[in-house]
Amino acid sequence: MDVEAFTARIREHYIEQFRAFVAKLKQECVKGAPELKLRLSPECGLFRHLWCVDFMKNDPLEVFELEPERVLGFEPLSGAIGNARLRIEHLCWDDVEIYHDLGMPLKGIDEWFALWFDENDERLDAAAEFSNAIHSLLVEANHLSIDFGSAPTVAFWELLALLEAAGAESIRVTSSRAESWPA
Repeated sequence: MDVEAFTARIREHYIEQFRAFVAKLKQECVKGAPELKLRLSPECGLFRHLWCVDFMKNDPLEVFELEPERVLGFEPLSGAIGNARLRIEHLCWDDVEIYHDLGMPLKGIDEWFALWFDENDERLDAAAEFSNAIHSLLVEANHLSIDFGSAPTVAFWELLALLEAAGAESIRVTSSRAESWPA
């Protein structure tokens, strides 16, 4: 199996639902927009206290987050990325949980986040449908939680490569919502 092509299929499956979600909300409100970046209080726990909401409208002010109705199921995939063992058990683009055997701080995560969250929209393509940015990151010892939002699959693979380069020997990818998926 071509794992990179499979990952692209997972992302596209999510983006199709995101596209429909945004179109529906745009029709239902006077003024609103997808992918707005917010700085939250330090208590939120998110990396750099930054969050990109899926959609925000201001008639009245309200935030909406897509909860995909459909996910692509698959048998767990096992392999390697560099010298690290890799197991992908579940993959839902907006709900990626990565468990690894590294401690804190995680070398290179600041640069990765700066590129893929793109706080100041330096990579923003005004002609693009979406921002091509991650929506959030939570960093804990031995664990990352990421909403990849509209980011391309290269963001996912670069994050796994970052973990491997930092010395991870074992990387497991799953989703916090995996238990609720139909068998």
